[in-house]
Amino acid sequence: MLQRVFEGPNDGVNHGGHFNMVGEDEVGVEQHGRRRRTCSGRAGKGSHIMRLLVSADIHLGSPIRSVALRNPDLGDRLKQASRDSFAEIVDLAILEQVEALVLAGDIFDNGYPDLKTRAFLITQLARAAEAGVPTVLIRGNHDALLDYRAQGDLGPDIHLLHKAAPTVEIDGIAFHGLSFDAAHVAKSFLPEYPRPVPGKRNVGLMHSSLDGAPGHDPYAPCAERDLMAHGFDLWCLGHIHAPFERRDGPVLAVMPGIPQPRHFGERSGGTVTLVTLGEGVPEFERRAIGHLGFCDCALDLSACSDQQEVLRRLREALMSVQQPGRDRAVRLRVTSDRYDTTLVTELAQEILEGIDGVFLDKVKSTPPPLNPGAVADDLVRLMQDELREDGFRQAALQQLEDLRLALPSDIMDALDEGELDALLADAIAEVSLSLHAGGLK
Repeated sequence: MLQRVFEGPNDGVNHGGHFNMVGEDEVGVEQHGRRRRTCSGRAGKGSHIMRLLVSADIHLGSPIRSVALRNPDLGDRLKQASRDSFAEIVDLAILEQVEALVLAGDIFDNGYPDLKTRAFLITQLARAAEAGVPTVLIRGNHDALLDYRAQGDLGPDIHLLHKAAPTVEIDGIAFHGLSFDAAHVAKSFLPEYPRPVPGKRNVGLMHSSLDGAPGHDPYAPCAERDLMAHGFDLWCLGHIHAPFERRDGPVLAVMPGIPQPRHFGERSGGTVTLVTLGEGVPEFERRAIGHLGFCDCALDLSACSDQQEVLRRLREALMSVQQPGRDRAVRLRVTSDRYDTTLVTELAQEILEGIDGVFLDKVKSTPPPLNPGAVADDLVRLMQDELREDGFRQAALQQLEDLRLALPSDIMDALDEGELDALLADAIAEVSLSLHAGGLK
């Protein structure tokens, strides 16, 4: 239950006064009376310009295990980059003096973060609040079981939305959101969302796989057409780590993406979204935020006559990916018929000892095109034919699933069924390189 301790309309909406809380995760609220940016036009919900900074999928406390196993230095840098990027999000919210910082779920990577990570979050959000920027947030599937109030109330300017308190009003904007209460939700949340508040700008927060996306399991799926027809002016979304925007008439939906990518598959992330609500359709602007980005680098070593030439080519390639003011993790895609992945990896690591701001993510080797009549390439062709047999694929899928179930939950997706073809291709490439390096022609 909520017990009101201020005078105001009793319409089920938190209008910015202060509440005493009884129940799950309720947070205090204060009226925000900062000066509004005015624009011409009729009075009502479009009579002043309001800006929001939207982010999601921060994944604070992510162990980064799969990357750290290959490169411990990169793993440590990614853990720090996640915190640095979130601090920069708060810096940006304060600099832009937005009406609110909006976090659409998965702020933490799990429901049991350590106290150090909790302390970091509340310190950053308190810093925003002290600068006049309140925060509105929901829980996602990763932090569904997290009790944000285990160490006490979050404070009057940090608003966690959930089933018992789905709406808060700040500076004339009605924010609506529902939090995950379980890690897996198979049905849409949309039917449980409040209806728009008349005469207000209405903003929805939702953590959802929407109609589905490659690499993402279905969580609280919601048809995009139904979302856009709900009656809100803006939807702030989370769960899909690649950023995108959708428009349908006057309605805008933004998926800001993961602000700090954690591995190569998330390389399209690294942004937050600044949204302006004024007259007409909401406007948006992506802002780069990640402190460490992932990139691809193709390198053909097939013409290299000796290891010194390999070193020179590697050094040139690794220096070319440097980016002022931002660290980069590079995935090298090497074409060679004699230098295997292990050798190229060790050489690259030695070179990177003298290059600041560049880390090695992984080396993936590809042999040159097959040569008809060559014994080694004939063997490779026979293996490729076997890969296409149904019996082989079924046996490989079963072994993959057995290995996947033996891994920690945060890295088991690296052996997802959809990764089988890539894993087999890597294996064939390594065998081909070994055959050629051993002198079999």
